[in-house]
Amino acid sequence: MTHHLKPVRIVWRISLLIFHIISGLIMALLFLRHEIQPNTLTAKLALWWHRRICKIFGVSRTIHGEINQSPTLFVVNHISWFDIPALGSAVPVHFLSKDEINSWPIIGMIAKKAGTLFIKRGARGAAEQSVAEIAQALKNGGHVIIFPEGTTTDGTSVRRFHSRLFQAAIDAEAQIQPVALTYPHPEGVHPKAPFIGDTQFMESTLDMISEKQMDVKLDFLNTINAQQYTRDELASMTQEQILAIINKHKY
Repeated sequence: MTHHLKPVRIVWRISLLIFHIISGLIMALLFLRHEIQPNTLTAKLALWWHRRICKIFGVSRTIHGEINQSPTLFVVNHISWFDIPALGSAVPVHFLSKDEINSWPIIGMIAKKAGTLFIKRGARGAAEQSVAEIAQALKNGGHVIIFPEGTTTDGTSVRRFHSRLFQAAIDAEAQIQPVALTYPHPEGVHPKAPFIGDTQFMESTLDMISEKQMDVKLDFLNTINAQQYTRDELASMTQEQILAIINKHKY
């Protein structure tokens, strides 16, 4: 019976997703203003948008720890493209994304209107420009999320955190809060969650949307005063703290 329900679930969810993207486009054109500060209309709409995405995909989110309310650079390990709606459903933030997404039809425009900051990887001065943009967003009272591994992993470990973007929190005199993100499953990490290797975006989307239910867990760890450390120290500290949580999920 469950096998026969799967195609129906996929078609139903895809229909909901298409309608949701269209509604997101309309909201972006009418209401979103790039700055995504807490308690603004843009922030509230962004939270609703991401929570609705989670609901459409059947993803249940669990939050542990206290989410810092003052301007914060959230530092997170990276497993899937779905990390973005999972995190965006918990806190209104600016995401840092590769510049190619800015040119995607509809999604790119929505992302830009919702406060996404884009980085041109490999371009001269790109990192310095991103540091300046992140620092300015923090100074304006917003939150920013970065994935300092620079790529996705299978969720069983954490790669080295690149330290350059941590300079933004130092420059803005902001707080840093590590967030350990996991997709709990009896096998350790849900096999449909990692977006790695040669997996295509549409393939990953169909894999996830076909699952009856998935779980994502966000562990918000203790905040760190960026002014007290160098960017290399901050990268090392946050990596170790997140890895400790990831390792707990193996047992």
